[in-house]
Amino acid sequence: MIGRTLTLYFAGRFAKMVLAMFALFFCLIATISYFELVRKVLQSDDYDVLRGAMVILLRVPSFSEYALPFATLFGSIAAFVIANRRLEVVVARAAGISAWQFLLPATVVGLLFGVLATTVYNPIAVALKDSADWMNASIGSDSSTAFDASTGPVWLRQAGGDRESIIGATESYDNGLGLTGVTAMVFDRSGRFIERVDAGTAHFATGEWLINNATVTAPGKTPERTDVYRLATMLGADDIKQTFENTDTVSFWGLPGLIDAAEKAGLSSDRYRLRYNALLVQPILLLAMVLIAAIVSLRFSRSKDLGQMILSGIGVGFVLYVITKIARDLGGAGIVPAPLAAWIPAIVATLIGITVLLHLEDG
Repeated sequence: MIGRTLTLYFAGRFAKMVLAMFALFFCLIATISYFELVRKVLQSDDYDVLRGAMVILLRVPSFSEYALPFATLFGSIAAFVIANRRLEVVVARAAGISAWQFLLPATVVGLLFGVLATTVYNPIAVALKDSADWMNASIGSDSSTAFDASTGPVWLRQAGGDRESIIGATESYDNGLGLTGVTAMVFDRSGRFIERVDAGTAHFATGEWLINNATVTAPGKTPERTDVYRLATMLGADDIKQTFENTDTVSFWGLPGLIDAAEKAGLSSDRYRLRYNALLVQPILLLAMVLIAAIVSLRFSRSKDLGQMILSGIGVGFVLYVITKIARDLGGAGIVPAPLAAWIPAIVATLIGITVLLHLEDG
């Protein structure tokens, strides 16, 4: 069996490379957001630079969370390639240590990183992002941050009083009850367009939306500014949350209570279940990335074509990410049960990795 000293050595080298790669992704995301901040400063004379920079800084940890699987993949590949370059793998094999033995420290560290990312890093990142969303909403009516919603505005059709309306927003906060980047189209009961309302922020109150610092544009009239535009709605808070709440703003520890509350209210909990299971399966997903990197390292010990094998490992990692994303989209839409959509890609990838390693190592 592999000794304690060698185990700690391999585990430490692996952990350092993964952390270094994650730090690189973190800095890259922060740099991109910095250039976005510069662009916004140049476009607006009254943009609050200090608060805008603070919003971006608080949001970087949340967006960096999505880079963790790739950081694990690239860090693992780098660690194994360096071990091959230094002939450490060859020496370990010559000493009678099998591939499974010197891969054990890496797999354990990968699983541990997944557990810590789910139980510790995710709640911290969510709390920081929530603070950033509140700060973003208070910057001003024309302010937005570098990270606008990549999927575009979310729209909701509603009725209230003697009017109907369609309200949309680019982002949400306060569990979906607060909106930023707001646009509302107001119609009468016969469907005739009355006016359009544009504003930086809005917040749901009982029976109405309070749209702050709104610009109201009606056909044949000059646009007017109003401090607070009240838009009536017959929807309740639970209905609003189902539409606008971003599951990424709910921490791992808060999701079970949210799932239970949604089911008791008779609302769909598919999105929350999917997010919860996606966080639960994260250790298995990181394990799959480690196994993919291990396949690269074993092939490299028998081949000089390093570049091709590294590109193959990266390609397999991206394919796994795409398959995982498609499966989760299907789960979020209710087409596939949420647990299956979250767990199956990671489990299948792990089993394939083990199968390939068995073939390469044991024939």
